[in-house]
Amino acid sequence: MEIPFTELPEQSKLYTDYVSDFGKVARYYNVNPSEDGGLRAHFEKVAAGINPRRAKLVELLRAQNSRLSKSPDYEALLELLSRENAVCVVTGQQVGLFCGPLYTLFKTISAIKLSSELKERFPEFEFVPVFWLEGDDHDFEESNHIHLLNAASDVVRVEAIFTNGETDNLKPLSEIKFDASVEQVFQQIDALLPVTEFKPGLLQMLTASYKEGESYTTAFAGTLTKLLGKNAILLLDPYEAEAKRMMKPIFEKELQSYPRTSEEVIKQSAGLEEEYHVQVKPRVINLFYVDDGNRRGLEPIGTGFSLRGTKRKLMPEQVRTILESRPETFSPNVVLRPICQDYLLPTAAYIAGPGEIAYFAQLKGVYQHFGVEMPPLFPRASATILEKRISKVLEKYQLNISDAFSDLETVMKKALAAANPENIPGEFEKVTAEVKQVVDRLDSLLERVDPTLKGSLESTVSRMLHHLQHLEEKTTAAYRRKNEQVLLQTKKFQQSVFPNRELQERVLNFTYFYNKYGEEFMEILFRELPAYAKTHKVVTV
Repeated sequence: MEIPFTELPEQSKLYTDYVSDFGKVARYYNVNPSEDGGLRAHFEKVAAGINPRRAKLVELLRAQNSRLSKSPDYEALLELLSRENAVCVVTGQQVGLFCGPLYTLFKTISAIKLSSELKERFPEFEFVPVFWLEGDDHDFEESNHIHLLNAASDVVRVEAIFTNGETDNLKPLSEIKFDASVEQVFQQIDALLPVTEFKPGLLQMLTASYKEGESYTTAFAGTLTKLLGKNAILLLDPYEAEAKRMMKPIFEKELQSYPRTSEEVIKQSAGLEEEYHVQVKPRVINLFYVDDGNRRGLEPIGTGFSLRGTKRKLMPEQVRTILESRPETFSPNVVLRPICQDYLLPTAAYIAGPGEIAYFAQLKGVYQHFGVEMPPLFPRASATILEKRISKVLEKYQLNISDAFSDLETVMKKALAAANPENIPGEFEKVTAEVKQVVDRLDSLLERVDPTLKGSLESTVSRMLHHLQHLEEKTTAAYRRKNEQVLLQTKKFQQSVFPNRELQERVLNFTYFYNKYGEEFMEILFRELPAYAKTHKVVTV
């Protein structure tokens, strides 16, 4: 089953137009992902552009993957990437606890499957999937937790709380290492997940990566490659010093040409805002500086630069010296990160989520300013995992997936109506109409006898209708008490499909499903998910 994005809640108009009618938004992007001619020309440009740096890139990825990847197949991908006709299908995500929400896996699977699909369409090129491990970010609050469903189908937040007690964390995620308190996470997971044949293996996989001394990046990388099994993808850690050294020309140009990047974003956004929303706001300088372990924004002040949130000031010659000797102390923000990515890699295609597709629409001029090719964007696979037990609820109570997007009251009424022929709302609606009709017959009589009595008639009718409404509520409540099983199953359906009133892929973590279905869960995803999304898919497990 597939659902058009226009029928999903809270989908931006920019995203739905991008997916269904690219012509409406073509001016904001560089390449139409549906046109082979434009794609082939782009592949040729990025392949030729990376060739002077290709050997260095392969060397960087070999060093990183020998440490980060648990996959035995990364060497084969590196051999492909070393060829002059090789380009990359890239995706990425902020490194979070247990790989974050489901859409992280969907992105990764899309990158791997799109690499194969593009190879069939363009056999003259080699396509290598790459995952950008975003550990440069310091959004700790977004990365330190997952959500699961408990036995009652309540959404439960499981959070990693560090014993060092940091609350205002500004450290890049790659610098944050798990301490002994990570054991508390596994205690919560163990208590929440039911006992199954797959639970011991799941916990063993997680504890092997998420353990004391490991960083968010290394733990994320180990878990992801273990989940993928034979479906290999190269991992790239942009936080490492050598990666930053290769990005140095981008940092230099940003520092030398500010506020040009900001102006390009503002100029592009001005036209975008006439019809769509704006996703990101640029800064005068779109770089952070890692100062004493904390990631702080650079801001111009006088002839130098200040570090946001401090009284520290750096002079231009200091910044030049630091950039030359320690480029790893600089970090791109959300505006500059894609530029760094596509300068470092020969990006043939980028697998993007709805938010990313939105902010790329603001960056066309920035890519041109830096002389970097803006990649074609392929929407990541989008899906809802539908368990068979939930399918039975849908069938039994004559519901459909879209009903989950309604409020719980509406869904419950529909389920109750299907479970029992008693039509309480309908019967009370009939009685209400009949009461109004009967009372209306008095209107002409009162008009003839004493028109001032009409006010009393109206208040009498109002009180009668109020009492009827109150009686309907009491009758419905009594009816529900007799049908608690229906209501419980309805709640489970909605929380499974639309937990916390959000799409499942944005909330639930893979562990909820893996605990029930084991490695078969990943096999189903690889089999059922598309290389890129044209619609939202319902995948039954």
